[in-house]
Amino acid sequence: MDLNTHDEQLLKKLASAIIENPRATTKELAEMVGISKATLHRFCGTRENLVQMITTESEKALHKIIAVANAKVDDYETALNELIKVHFDNEEYLVFTCGVQSSLENKFWGDYSKSLDHFFLNGQKHGAFRIELSVPLLSELFIASICGVFDSQQRGRIASFGMQE
Repeated sequence: MDLNTHDEQLLKKLASAIIENPRATTKELAEMVGISKATLHRFCGTRENLVQMITTESEKALHKIIAVANAKVDDYETALNELIKVHFDNEEYLVFTCGVQSSLENKFWGDYSKSLDHFFLNGQKHGAFRIELSVPLLSELFIASICGVFDSQQRGRIASFGMQE
């Protein structure tokens, strides 16, 4: 299912709402994102369908990140910025994956980690990243930094505006 921009924004808001309140009813979820329960029902039908829609988009987001990390790179500074951007563009899905859908996280965690390892190893080979730091350490530092920023935003410690730049 390809979503238009409005539906994509709504789905991301709903993913965030589920993370914020995992036991919320569909009525409560609708209120949290500023729509009626009827609109939510027309959008996804059931809560199970909503979770499946978010899971599907989360899977697509992880595939995008893996593709960016595995792409052939000429300029590692630009590539690192693109890798950061694709994480921030899919923040809601990543937080949902880590926070609610542990089975999806487990399904892709290995491929995700391998793709980051691939990115940083090739970057080291091209002199873009320090070789004194192991590839797994670089990958884990990157993941921890991204997750830390997402968590800080959720807690209101830092603003999300312009974070990708």
